[in-house]
Amino acid sequence: MDDSTTTQLIQLPTLQWPSTDVVEALLEADLLAIWIGRRMEALIAKAQSLDAWKEAAFAQKAEQQFLEMGSALDSVCVSVLQSSDPHLAQEWYFKLKDGETSFRALAPQSLGRFRDSGGHLGPIRLEELSSPLDRLVLRAQPGVVQPPLRVANGNSVVLRLDSRQPAQWDQATRRELIDRLHRSWLSHCITPLIADPPEPGSSCPIPQP
Repeated sequence: MDDSTTTQLIQLPTLQWPSTDVVEALLEADLLAIWIGRRMEALIAKAQSLDAWKEAAFAQKAEQQFLEMGSALDSVCVSVLQSSDPHLAQEWYFKLKDGETSFRALAPQSLGRFRDSGGHLGPIRLEELSSPLDRLVLRAQPGVVQPPLRVANGNSVVLRLDSRQPAQWDQATRRELIDRLHRSWLSHCITPLIADPPEPGSSCPIPQP
């Protein structure tokens, strides 16, 4: 982070830990983490708009993250079928490869959400695909049906990459990564407070990003 960005960051206030009764009520409703996060954001917003603070804290890190993630942020559309029977998946593969049928026609036989979507998935970020599907899609050529792949749950997947849109460093992506970094920072702040709650009424420093 350069000096110009650093000087825009405000000195973060302290969070006053609530009473035992309030903490217990929030825990019972499974709302303590949400309360801490919203309280922290409200405290920041008293001194500087939350959007301006996120910009100062995470804009440069967001650009670096974009460069580091590379193709993981690409958007893809795929046609995919899943079966617990590897022999059936192999049969699908040959029929699809030879043009005897389509993913949509076979979708009612598929397991999972692909049955209701006509075998279509996307657009979806490459990073959102589970391993080893992400690696398969990364090296696949559009329009080519891939041989059956065994996935973590033991099922076999037949897949075709339909389209791939490389990630662009635009305002939407920039804002998404800034918000992602902000959420990660909040989680980093909240986790130790829940794991080891402070004394009621004590002041808890909010760490800088």
